[in-house]
Amino acid sequence: MSAITDPNAGMPPGTRSHVAGDARPSFMRGQLTAFAWLGHLRSSEERQAGTGSPDIFDHLAQKAADEPWDSSSPAEHGSLATLKHYVTWTFERALTTQSVVPNSDSSMCVFNTGLMTPQHEDIHGIFHPNLNSGRQDWYLRGWRVAGDSPLDTFPELPPAVTYSEDPYPYLFDWDLPLKFTARNFTVAVADLFPAALKEIPFGLELALEASVDRAIKLAKRHPGTAVPAWQPDKAEIQLLLPLSLVNPRKPDAVLVIARGDMTYRSTAIVPPAEAYKAARLITRPTARWLDPCG
Repeated sequence: MSAITDPNAGMPPGTRSHVAGDARPSFMRGQLTAFAWLGHLRSSEERQAGTGSPDIFDHLAQKAADEPWDSSSPAEHGSLATLKHYVTWTFERALTTQSVVPNSDSSMCVFNTGLMTPQHEDIHGIFHPNLNSGRQDWYLRGWRVAGDSPLDTFPELPPAVTYSEDPYPYLFDWDLPLKFTARNFTVAVADLFPAALKEIPFGLELALEASVDRAIKLAKRHPGTAVPAWQPDKAEIQLLLPLSLVNPRKPDAVLVIARGDMTYRSTAIVPPAEAYKAARLITRPTARWLDPCG
């Protein structure tokens, strides 16, 4: 049985196929909306007000074990932004690793979402051919578990995607030094604390250096402090470290680091809500500092 391949494989960067006009919602940069029609998508305002028909993401949130799928960012409240990000990039990984598979007569195809029901059953996304001309070849019909009748036509269901067979990238190696230059990140932090860059630009650098030193100390003392996250653009596992500039009990920002040959390199400083989305691609984070409900 042949796996479904990336519809944009071999195309120039920035090009996409199977899309009628600019049909991709702004929250998606991956291949899911190039591959399949998702149907009507409910707005954040409708979801907050309890109006509008439930969409494909509402149905998945109801079927899966309970999680905080709404972003902690006030601007994204009601959007199910974390779940949409998760499904988009999990499907991208499944497509890349040839884990989107058709049934025996290619009348349907399926991928493993990596999510489970409260009864610990794997949830699969199932696609049917799209009969609407001018749109994507497939449409996302819904979410099913093993034993549901549509999945009976698949000789074997695909497993959940993985990001590395080697456990080392998921762990923080405290023997490797971290390369960090505070002045390269002051602008990123200024987006979170705009007054600080104007009032105490050098003080902001000092605060960043101290916060990074504290984060490394915590990661050495408590190995679970460094949280693995998937970076789709780089196709690599990176680690997240908490930066507390105002409140020592709750990080204000997150330092993203990537492992090199003999060192870690600092790649970005991002808000906690963005960091949680990246971490959730691998697994639901258990580090309390990254808990969106904390």
